[in-house]
Amino acid sequence: MHMPRIAPMRARRTLSVTDFRKNPSRHMADAMGDTLAVLSRNKVEFYAVPPALFEALIDRLEALEGSGR
Repeated sequence: MHMPRIAPMRARRTLSVTDFRKNPSRHMADAMGDTLAVLSRNKVEFYAVPPALFEALIDRLEALEGSGR
């Protein structure tokens, strides 16, 4: 029997898409700068990332692209 591969969790906090949809701003504030893994049927549907972290990630990617990597 083939066992599904378990994907690594990229966030310390999780919540359902239903709960996130009710008040995303409150959930992001409660996360205090952490990334949230938003789940649908116990699978990560998407990650909610605070703006400062998203901007830092984009800056890092741009720097890597500029360095020829």
